[in-house]
Parts: sequence; structure tokens; C-alpha cells
Amino acid sequence: MIVKLAARNLRRYLRRTLLTLTGIAFGTALAMIAIGLGDGTHDMMIRNGLQLGQGHITIQPEGYLQSPSAGLFLKETSGLLKIISSEPEVALSYPRVRGEGILSSASGGEGISFMGIDPGIEGEGELVLRSMDSGEFLDGPEGNWIVIGKKLAELLSLKVGRKTVLTVQDSQGQITSTLLRVKGIFHSGSPEIDRIYTLIPIKTVQKTLAMGNGVTSIAVYLKENRETKTVLKKLRSSISSEKIAVLPWQKIQPSLRDFVVLDDAFGYLYYLIILIIVSIGVLNTVLMSVMDRKREIGILMAVGMRPGSVLRMILAETCLIALLGTASGLIIGYGFHYYFATHGLDLSSFVGEFSLAGTVLDPVYYSSLRPARIIQIFTVIILTTITMGIYPAFKAARTEPVEAMEKP
Repeated sequence: MIVKLAARNLRRYLRRTLLTLTGIAFGTALAMIAIGLGDGTHDMMIRNGLQLGQGHITIQPEGYLQSPSAGLFLKETSGLLKIISSEPEVALSYPRVRGEGILSSASGGEGISFMGIDPGIEGEGELVLRSMDSGEFLDGPEGNWIVIGKKLAELLSLKVGRKTVLTVQDSQGQITSTLLRVKGIFHSGSPEIDRIYTLIPIKTVQKTLAMGNGVTSIAVYLKENRETKTVLKKLRSSISSEKIAVLPWQKIQPSLRDFVVLDDAFGYLYYLIILIIVSIGVLNTVLMSVMDRKREIGILMAVGMRPGSVLRMILAETCLIALLGTASGLIIGYGFHYYFATHGLDLSSFVGEFSLAGTVLDPVYYSSLRPARIIQIFTVIILTTITMGIYPAFKAARTEPVEAMEKP
């Protein structure tokens, strides 16, 4: 009976009910769209940042993070690669040699960051590969080739096929140089990355740095970023050597980590503002409904309805509004999410490609909304909406029948 009375009351004040439902649905849909695009942007930033960086997990010599040096390198990698490949969550792993040096041409010299890679491994250098502007990508682990960014090519007046000299400090602490030829030029969209980031065949770098078959790190890429903590714990227990550090990407790329955390905080603040707006609307609607029906509630209590039943009736009305509004919002929001997840939100006309926190942001943003997120949105909005009905319900339950039925 309580539910039937609640449903009837909502139908009697249909315009007010529809306005409230619209507000809840709009707030729910807006929260889904904002969270979906926010999570999608974070996934894109992390994915692009890790492609330029050292993967979800980095295995490197202890102390290399604090003091990068060619003298610190992993001499034996076959055992480590076997341990890594045994983890089902691991997608790919890449032995790499990182370092810094000076790249020179007839036009001068520029400080650069180089990475020795084996392009024969599937997916290695994917972000640079899809950003090639001219020339070709590296085609093997050997050869005196280098792939550079467009900004660096302009600064050093280099073109595809031109020679350049890389000067570095090798593993013995000696200054050494090697002659390289530009094989390709990429354009990532970030002037900072295009100026400093370069790729060289791994065997060439190993020979130049006099480190034999050693590498400075092994980049481990997982199937899901959310598995990082689990796999990190497993690898640390499997690799017990004190001379080897197993680090998550948050340690290797702290600027990216800090930006994602800060952006998440602003996202939750935006989410909170939406909840407050929806809550005020619900509170106003239910409270006005109680005030308008004060005489009616007084009559019901005069003929025998108990205060507890009145309380449950108002709460039932609030629950019905919350469920219908949130369900409608989820349907609308999921429709927008599906569109943005498949087609993306193209902002190329406004921003184009740019870099942030050491990573490249694509001009097309895709939504990413996990089931847990949808449940979270549904639960929070439902509970918040129902909470807003508690005060009007208690107010209605405390109505005095005699005073309520008095004519004004």
C-alpha cells in the first residue's frame, strides 16, 4: 500500500516529478560522460607515456634511477626475460639501452636522450613508428642508424640520409663518439619530445657504450594497467637479487603519475558539484511536495495512518524518483559513452596534438568506462538522492493532524 500511495502521489504531481527525474537523469548522464572521458584520457596518457618511457614495470640495476650511468647495466638478461614471460599478465617485454649524449652536425650540437631498441620485437617503438614524418623506421638491431624528431632535425639542419655524430660517455667512463646516419624523422606533435627523443639500434648502442650484450633496463608492458601492482609484487618475489630494482611506472615517470592523481582529484570535485546540484533539486522537490500536501497528510494521520507509515511513504516516493531518474541517466549516459568509445571526441580543430607531463595527447579522446565505475555512479547517486528525502520524510511524520487540517 505504501508503494502504491507513493506511485500515485508522483503521478498526481507529474510536472514536478518529471522535472526532478530530468535533473537526476541529466546529472547521472553528465557524471558518466565526464568520468568516461576522464578515464579514457588517463588511459591514453599512460599508454603513450609508457610507450615513450619504460613500460608498466621497469627492471634495471639498483641505483640507476638515482644516478643513471652507462656503467650500471644488466649483464645477463635471459634469466630475467624467462621470469617475465612466465607471468600471464605480461603482454611484451623489451630489453633497452638508455642514455644521454650530444648529437652533432655541421650546424652545431644538441643534448639528446637516446634509446637503443630492437625493432624486430613486435610493438617496439610503436608510438614513433606511427608518427614517422619522412624516411623509414629502424629495421634491425644493428646498423649505424638513428631516428630523430622533427624539431631536432630542424635545429641541426639534418635530413634523411645525412650523417651526424653521437658523443657519449661509455661504461668505462671514457668519452667516445660514433658516426650515425639519419634513417627517419618523426613528428609526435610535441616540440619537447621531437627535440630530445631519439632511437638507435640496440647493438650499435651496446658497441658504442662498450657493454657487450648488456642492457640498462627491461621494459615490461602488461595487458592491463590495473594489473601493475599484482605483477610488480610477483616479479619482486621472483627476482630476489639486491642488485636489481623492479619499479612501477609511477616511480620512473613521477610527473605523469602526479598529473593523473591531480586530474583525478579535479574530476572527483566536478563529480561532487554535480551531486550537490542534483541533491538540492531533489530536496527542494520532496520538501515542496510535503508542504503542499500538509493537509492531506494530516487527514491520513487523523484516519489512522501512523507517523512511521507516513515516513515510509515519503521515502518510497524519494526512492522511486531516485531509481527512475538514475536508470534513465545511465541509459542516456551509456549511449554517449558508447559513441565516444567507438568514434571518439575529436578536438583536433581546437587543440591538435600536444604534450603534457612527458607524454603526447592525441587530438581524439575516447571514453573508457569500466563496470565498476558504472556501479559506483549508480550507487552514489541513489544513496545521495535517498538521503535528501530523509528530512522531508521526518518533517511529514511529525505533522499534527489537527493543525494540518485547520483552514488558513
